[in-house]
Formats: sequence, structure tokens, C-alpha cells
Amino acid sequence: MSEPEKKSWLDWWSRRLNVAEIFSLLTSYGLFYAELDGRKPFREALAEALEKPAPSYGRWPRVLGLVVVVLLGLEIVTGGLLALYYLPTPQAAHASVGSILRDVQFGRLIHQVHFWGAQALIALLVLRLARFFVQRLYRAPRELVWVFGALLLLVCLHSDLTGRFLPWTDSAYWSSVRALEIVGAVPLYGSVVHFLIGGGGALVSELTLIRFYVLHVAVLPMLAVALVYLHFSTVRRVGLSEVGDEASLRGRDALRDHLVNLGIVLAMLFGLLGSLAVLAPESFGGAADPWSTVPGARPPWYLLAPFGLLELTSGFVPRPLAGALLFLVFTAFVALPFLHRPAGGERRRILSVAIAAGAVLAWVLLTLYGARVA
Repeated sequence: MSEPEKKSWLDWWSRRLNVAEIFSLLTSYGLFYAELDGRKPFREALAEALEKPAPSYGRWPRVLGLVVVVLLGLEIVTGGLLALYYLPTPQAAHASVGSILRDVQFGRLIHQVHFWGAQALIALLVLRLARFFVQRLYRAPRELVWVFGALLLLVCLHSDLTGRFLPWTDSAYWSSVRALEIVGAVPLYGSVVHFLIGGGGALVSELTLIRFYVLHVAVLPMLAVALVYLHFSTVRRVGLSEVGDEASLRGRDALRDHLVNLGIVLAMLFGLLGSLAVLAPESFGGAADPWSTVPGARPPWYLLAPFGLLELTSGFVPRPLAGALLFLVFTAFVALPFLHRPAGGERRRILSVAIAAGAVLAWVLLTLYGARVA
């Protein structure tokens, strides 16, 4: 197709549809670094956007947020493909997953990529928040950058937890039971979760699987997509750099560098996920038996620290009190920007770093202890 024909087709669409406004959705999720003016024709809006300096979050090596968006999209796509064959009932769940792994073309690969993609997503969110903390990007006016990022991490942890239960294997079942025991120790939050999953008096009931499924494929993904949108909206508003003249590259050079850097990172990411899917596949055990406890069942790795705390303090601290401590820790984690006091100078900054390092060390030690006693 010649250039005039391309222009005519694009202009044809632009006269009938606000292409610039639709394209701006890419900027809302960080996939295109420049914000477009939806009031102008697409060509004019794009040319104007390319002439703006590239923001710091869209330039190498600050592409973790973009990779998070791609991973979230990958999880939604692979999860949707798996949902075409999955049957969310205790009688059919295990057999349907076995059929996906055995009979569906590329089913095993998609299942493994979905699993390892979730682990990579959680790891990248942790790394991104660690970077925000080290660079103190939770301070005004970037409070919401931290809050939405922290909430996104918690939503993705819940999504992974609900997804682990769906294969209905013995290890998945009892790992989820251990996780729900930890959740149940947290005041208010534990009661809400048990109500949502239909636990009632029993920890896991017949409703648990179907409600985990609904949470995993509908509620939690929608929350994650909304939080990513809000996160990038505040990033576009306040930026991620204290240096005003850092982003000097603009125009087609900025677009080229942005796409090349993103392409390199995504190629490495997909190569890693494919390698893990083939070389370190997640095991698929026998069907769950709710009346036969699996020896050595432990909660997911990200709950080993809370599990270790509950086990370590079980002899001298009431369980509800230990659960209340966990609730305060996670509340403080999300509300960190509002607990920060800018006054105090270097001494207060050193104290804050020491407290953070102590918290990380305690989490690592409790994780090791939880893995040992599980």
C-alpha cells in the first residue's frame, strides 16, 4: 500500500473515530511513553507527543513498570486460554487440568508459562517497590505511586493464592488450607476472606473452589487492571525523577530507543519464562483428598514469613494478637508515605533505612523458620 493510501485510510478512521483518544489507552498503561491530546486529529496529536521529551519512566533502565503491564496481560491471555477447558467443580477440576496438560495442544506449555508468569510478576512488583523505597519515591507528591503499587502487589498475591487452589491437587489443596489458617488469624480481614470463599464454620467448603475461581478469573484481574491504570496515571502526573532535565531525548529517536529497550527486555523475559516452563515445570500431583492431610504441606512461599511468626509466637502470644500484628504490618506497608516525616534531616533518614533493613532481615529469617517448621 502506498503512503497516500495509508494516509487516506488513517484519515478516514480519524474522521469517524477518535483514534488519538483510543491510542492514549497505551499511555495509560505505560506502553507508549507520551500522552496524546485526544481533542486533535491522530497525526497531529502523535507528532506533537513525539516532540515532547521522553519521561524518565519510559527510558532505559526504568522499564520495570512496562514489563509488569506486559506480564499482567500475558497472565490474562494464558489464563483465558486455560479457562476454556477448566471445570471449576471438586468432581471435575483435577481431571480437567490433567486433560489440559495431556490432551490440549500446547496446553502444558501455556499452563507452565501462566504459573511462572505469576511468580515473575510478583518478583518484579517487589523489585519495583524496593526501588521506590531506596530512591524515596514515596515522598510527596508521589504518595499514590507507592500506595497503588503496594495495593497491586497485594492483589497479585491474592490472585496467585486463589490460582494455586484451582488444580485441586493434594499439595494445592493443603497448601491453600495452611494459607487460609494464616488468613484466619488476622482480625477482620480473615473474617471477610472466609465469608467471601464460603468457608463458614469449616475452613474449606464446597463453595470454596468456585468462589476462588470467580475471584481468580474475574474480580482480582479487574482490580489489578484498575490499579495499573491508576498507578500509571499518577506516574504521568508527577513523574518518577527528581531531576528536571534528565529526560532530554525526544522525537523519533526517543520512540526508537523506547521500543528497542522494551523489545530487548521482553525478549529476555519470554525466553526466561519459556526456559522455566520447560526446565522447571510445576508438578501436577494426585487429586485432593480433604480427609487425608498431606505430610509437610506448607503455605505459598510469600506466606512463609507470616506462618513462621505465628508458629514462633504460638507458645506465649495469643493467635489473634499475632494476627493483629500482621494486619498492622501490612497496613503500615501500604500507608508508608503517610507515616513518613520529612523533617529530621540525615539522622532520621538513617533511622528509616535501619528500620527498613531490620524489617527485611526479620522477614527473611521468619521465612526460613517457616520453611523449616512447615
